[in-house]
Amino acid sequence: MCGNVSAIGLQSAERELWPVLREHLRVPGQLMALMRGVLGDTEVAAVVAVTPQGTVTVLGVMATPPAIADEIRLLDQAGDRPWLRKAMVGEYEVDVVVGEWPDGNPRPLAILTTPWIEQHLLLYARTLWRRRH
Repeated sequence: MCGNVSAIGLQSAERELWPVLREHLRVPGQLMALMRGVLGDTEVAAVVAVTPQGTVTVLGVMATPPAIADEIRLLDQAGDRPWLRKAMVGEYEVDVVVGEWPDGNPRPLAILTTPWIEQHLLLYARTLWRRRH
């Protein structure tokens, strides 16, 4: 986890899904981590990769908040990876990492990062940085 208190803020669903997302989104040679952020008005957990030099790349946003999960409309499987599906979030097409509900239906786990998501998370990070300094 990132920081000394990050794990405290995680929801139990995020803790449960972390091993699955870490394996699917793993970037060789980089540390995999979860970070908290705000996307629009919703607090989210973001899956990130961190280089040895400390550069953070956001890979996806977990679909655990109802405000996010309720917006995802799953479409077709994305290529040869059965754990990845195309989906619509509003008018935007995105790729979504999926798992399985107990009844066998696909369950959205995380939305892979888009330029829009990256920009909003970056704006939030800048706002926090300015408040602290």
